[in-house]
Amino acid sequence: MPPAKAKRRRKDWYSISVDTLRGWGFLLLILAVLGLAYTVFRSWERKASEREAAAVIEETRNLLQRVEREPGVVGFGSELSAASQSFEQARTEYGRGSFHEALTSGRRARGVLLNVLDALSLPGSAGQARFNSIQGEVEYRRADGDDWEEARARVPLRSGDYVRTSGGGSAEILFWDGTLYTVRPNTQFIVSPSHPKGGGAGAGEQSIQMEYGWVDLATADRPSNVRTPGAEARVRQDTEAFVTFDKASKKGRFGAFRGGMELEAKGGLKREVGSLQEVVQTGDLLSEPAALPTRPEPLEPSDNLEVDPNRAQRLVLAWQPVNGATRYALQVSRNHLFVDNIIDVENRTKTHATLGLRGEGTFQWRVAAYGKGGSQGPWSTARKFRVAAFRSASGEHDATPPRLDLEGVKSYGSMFIVAGKSEPGAKVEVNGEPVTVAADGTFKKTVQINKEGWSFIEIRARDGWGNEAVQRHRVFVENL
Repeated sequence: MPPAKAKRRRKDWYSISVDTLRGWGFLLLILAVLGLAYTVFRSWERKASEREAAAVIEETRNLLQRVEREPGVVGFGSELSAASQSFEQARTEYGRGSFHEALTSGRRARGVLLNVLDALSLPGSAGQARFNSIQGEVEYRRADGDDWEEARARVPLRSGDYVRTSGGGSAEILFWDGTLYTVRPNTQFIVSPSHPKGGGAGAGEQSIQMEYGWVDLATADRPSNVRTPGAEARVRQDTEAFVTFDKASKKGRFGAFRGGMELEAKGGLKREVGSLQEVVQTGDLLSEPAALPTRPEPLEPSDNLEVDPNRAQRLVLAWQPVNGATRYALQVSRNHLFVDNIIDVENRTKTHATLGLRGEGTFQWRVAAYGKGGSQGPWSTARKFRVAAFRSASGEHDATPPRLDLEGVKSYGSMFIVAGKSEPGAKVEVNGEPVTVAADGTFKKTVQINKEGWSFIEIRARDGWGNEAVQRHRVFVENL
């Protein structure tokens, strides 16, 4: 009898162990599948960034070749040098697998080259900078004028010109040296004469004089100078920074997310501002540099995710926690300048947020961390998601083609710049090549046609139902 009992106990123990092992095996299998899915997703996301960076670099290469053949380019030596350096930097970054950085450098070089082509095609139109993109109410006033004018993309800015944004306005301004300013709402500044450096036209350092507001800037291979009523900042080359000044309190904030700056108050006090540091200016005083939180990393959803609202009514946005962060700011917008946002909060304590999907279109989102002292760190890289119903809730099919408006096709010999607007969320192709469409539906594409004589450029827009709108634009390629 005792041996039988012992045998049953061994059998019971053996049965429990097998069930446990099976459970652990099933769990390990699930973890393996999830790990594989995450690896595949990261690989797909990286490939998408790689393709976009490669396309911009190729466009820039073609533009560079085109500009170098222009007879009047001799007078734009410094601008051509800045574009060439940014182009080579993009190629280097692409070669080492830094595709996001390569895309940024490539876009900067492309913008400078388009500036040069505009100046060459329209004599007398050259300036120190031009409006790159605009959202909301943005105005400018010439140095010798009294009237404010509505800002438009590609309008040049010269020394002494004023720029201002309303409470719902924002703009990107690209200077000849490759410095890119993002002008936030409620801001006004003056384009200042270049600081001389080494003599010669075009050899100076870019400069603006802020009267009030907030600007973000990213320098290329040259420093940039920003003056406020209380201080002056010399932002070093290859730096991502911000400068703010409040008229009421007469206080300024100067920070660097990458790189650094030298700062001098009106009374002569100086400070060095390093990467992820901020200095506050009050009167003639400058605070000691304080640390800023790091940049959050988005986790989900994947970039360019497509969501059918008839199948999913909610979408979870998630990001990695930042060490020392006390809260997070979250923005969701239809435009890349994040103006007139759908969601704009600064008090998120969790590292995720659930959105209710109530409208179609393409949206962008980003997040930033706040430190213990209340200072905001850099925004995360913006991600897009597209909400498009492939079938209506009643099962009916929408047969209406999407909107497709061409704003113009600019010719530079064999190079053509195609710009237009479609419905938010639509997919656009130009001559069969996919085009990046902004959250508000605008798009721009550089096309090269090697065949001499008359040709057609075909622009095709497709909505979530599969409906298409097509336009064909006839162009002439000259023999250069």
